[in-house]
Amino acid sequence: MPRRGEKEQGSDKERLKRKARADRILDAAGELLRRWGYKKTTIDDISRQAGVAKGTIYLHWKTREALFEALILREWRSILADLRQRLADDPTGITLSALTRHVVSIAVNNVLMLMSDPETLGELRRSDIWQEVVQFRMETSRIYLEQLRNKGLLRTDADIQTQIAMMAAIFSGFFVVNQILSPDYQFSPEEMVKRLAETLHRTFEPEGPPDPEALEEVARTFDQLLDQFAAILERKYNEATL
Repeated sequence: MPRRGEKEQGSDKERLKRKARADRILDAAGELLRRWGYKKTTIDDISRQAGVAKGTIYLHWKTREALFEALILREWRSILADLRQRLADDPTGITLSALTRHVVSIAVNNVLMLMSDPETLGELRRSDIWQEVVQFRMETSRIYLEQLRNKGLLRTDADIQTQIAMMAAIFSGFFVVNQILSPDYQFSPEEMVKRLAETLHRTFEPEGPPDPEALEEVARTFDQLLDQFAAILERKYNEATL
C-alpha cells in the first residue's frame, strides 16, 4: 500500500502533468485565435494543433467557450505579472504616459492585442468573464486616474469623465490608424507605443518632473489594485479550468 508521502507526491505529479497539458492546449488556442479568429477556430482545430485527443480537451473545459475564457484569463495573468516587473524597475512608471507605454508594449506582443477587433473575438466579448474583467478594469482605472489628479500628476482643467472619454478616443485612434493609412504613414509597433505615450503626456500631464512623494503614494494604491485584480484572475482561472 502506498504511503501518505508517496500519495501526495503522485498527486503533485498529476497536477503538474494536467497543468502542462492545459497550457499546451491554451497555447494552441491562442495561436489559432490570432490566425483565424474566434468564430473559425474549432475544438477539432485546437486538438490537432495541441497534439491531444478532442476528448482530452473536455477533461479541462466543458465547452469551447469555457476554453477561450480560460485563455483570456491566462493572458491577463501573464500581462499583469509582466507589468508588475516593469513597474518595479521604473521609478516613474506609475505616471499615465509611462504606465501606458508599459501596458501597450506588453500588449503588442500578446494575443490580447486582438481584443479590440470584434471580428476576431465575436461573441466571446459578451461572455460573463470578459465583461467582469472589463468592469473591474474600468473601476480600477477611474480610481487610478482620481489618484493622479489628487496628487498633481494629471491635469484637472477637465472633469474626469471627459478625460476618460478623451483617453478612450486617443487609444482607439492609435490602434486602428494603420488600417486606414497607406503603408508609408503607418506606425511600427514601437513607434505607435512611443507616440501614444507622448500624446497622453502632452494632453493630460502637467509640465515639469513629477513629485517623487506623489509617485510613491499613487504607486502604493495602484499596487493594491493590482493585488485585487491578480486575486480575481487567479480565482476565475481556477474556476474556469477543471
